[in-house]
Amino acid sequence: MTAPLAEERLERILHLLAERGPQRTTALTEALGVSGATTRRDLDTLAGRGLIRKVHGGAALATPTPAEHQDQQYRDRQQQQPDAKTRLAQAALGLLTPGMTLYLDAGTTARAVAQALRRTPQLTRTLRVVTHGLDVAYELNGECPLYVVGGEVYGSTYSLTGPDALDTVRRYRYDLFLVGCTSIDAAPPGPPGLTNSNLVEAQLKTAILDRARHAALIADHSKWGHPGFATFAHAGDLSHWVTDAAPDDARAAFTAAGVRVVTPA
Repeated sequence: MTAPLAEERLERILHLLAERGPQRTTALTEALGVSGATTRRDLDTLAGRGLIRKVHGGAALATPTPAEHQDQQYRDRQQQQPDAKTRLAQAALGLLTPGMTLYLDAGTTARAVAQALRRTPQLTRTLRVVTHGLDVAYELNGECPLYVVGGEVYGSTYSLTGPDALDTVRRYRYDLFLVGCTSIDAAPPGPPGLTNSNLVEAQLKTAILDRARHAALIADHSKWGHPGFATFAHAGDLSHWVTDAAPDDARAAFTAAGVRVVTPA
């Protein structure tokens, strides 16, 4: 099995242990649809990385809340840069035109955009909005034609992911994808890389980008310069970066990639 698929299994095991608590090896094997030997090798790999502890007949997360390796809890992320998110959400509305089909990402920044859309009904009611974010759908319910992509709930981001979600997003075209990220990696050769903390959402974002005419990153300045787990795109895949403030080196890197940097007036 190729490395990406192996990493996807490891991510899936961590997700199952976080969601369901300690699991027997047989239960994990059934959930993954692989052989027992493969599951045991994956558990050995995760234990070697310090992410889980092996218990009799199964495994558990290394700690109840492994903050260094798991997604931050959604409620905690809501408290990070709240004013910045509000400002950049308002700036993002300047990219919208009446009648467009907008794909709005999941996450706390995307929710801030949804809240800004609620405050501008004269524009919002003309849009068709597609999202895999449960919180985004909650904010926009009744505000505009709204399409929610189905799939498995990824609890820490209130998003819907997995094979069903991938199949759905590939059926349609989008005028604009407002996409968030966990970090912007400035280290790789070439344009900066946009990363996500889990592989399943990274794969979904890549699929949506492939179907969008334009894509704009919505990310505050704190995301700049940090390496991440799963790269789903590079700056050159974007038309805009909407941010509260762009550090000089970040602005230079995005501008060199042909990306327009948008900040609040």
